[in-house]
Amino acid sequence: MTAETKVAEPERLPRMSAEERRDLALYRIMRALPVSAVSRLGASLGSILGRRAHPEADARVAAAIRQLRPDLAGDPHALEAAQARLWANVGRLYAEFSVLDKMVPQERVTIDDPKTLDAVLGDGRPVILAYVHLGNWEASAVQISLRAPGRLCALADPPPANRARARIAAIERGRWPAKVLTINPMVWRQAMSHLEQPGGFLFISIDENSESGVPAPWFGRAPNMDGNLGKIVRIAMRTGAIILPLYSERLVGANFRTHILPPIEFAERRDGSVEEQLHYAKQLDALFVPIVLRLIDQWFGLLIYR
Repeated sequence: MTAETKVAEPERLPRMSAEERRDLALYRIMRALPVSAVSRLGASLGSILGRRAHPEADARVAAAIRQLRPDLAGDPHALEAAQARLWANVGRLYAEFSVLDKMVPQERVTIDDPKTLDAVLGDGRPVILAYVHLGNWEASAVQISLRAPGRLCALADPPPANRARARIAAIERGRWPAKVLTINPMVWRQAMSHLEQPGGFLFISIDENSESGVPAPWFGRAPNMDGNLGKIVRIAMRTGAIILPLYSERLVGANFRTHILPPIEFAERRDGSVEEQLHYAKQLDALFVPIVLRLIDQWFGLLIYR
């Protein structure tokens, strides 16, 4: 068990909005509560501040579930239950962000195949940890960064306009023994530079938020090689990196399992033809599709899927 990292608490900001004051107050309350209580509080807030406050997002969630899981679409009670679980998970995620540094020391995050993870991380080649937004993926990032301090580089969305949330995100990610890069036009060059350093590895999602929704998994749609999925394959082939797919699954409450999937390896460094790139992208996509469908009520991508 590791000691809690001492990081400055977020200070009051000038001319704070009501939303910023609320978020700052909630964060301070949650930091003082046990992890399990924080997660339960988040589940309630997911319904109140999430689902009820954003009916248009809830409608998108329902439409996406009907499309991706027609077995649930035919049963109104099953569909409603899946929607409710999704919003509870979303609320838990936001709340748990305030106590991420406490989860791993409390053994709330386990790995199903630590031998494979350690073997890949100790291989000596660059590693791309490709994941989807299931369970609590940031808890997995913390877990892996603690397993290999200073080696992980994660890509994160730009800070939100809400200054309190932006400051909280910076503080919480500052507790990790890892580098976090903000997604911008230069980020892939920075990511490549980190990946080519001895022992470096990247933590990148395949289901990033884009203007057109979620590019991957494809779910039978035309393959999109312009998103993260295509970039991951091209970078891996160019650098000789091992692609290690993984995902987080919420078990009960604020407890998670990080699942390690079969690694994808390349015999040599090369750009590869368009056909080769598509082959490996399809292989990676095929790994995640059944997993996301099984855990549909834990998939954050439902909020923006279309």
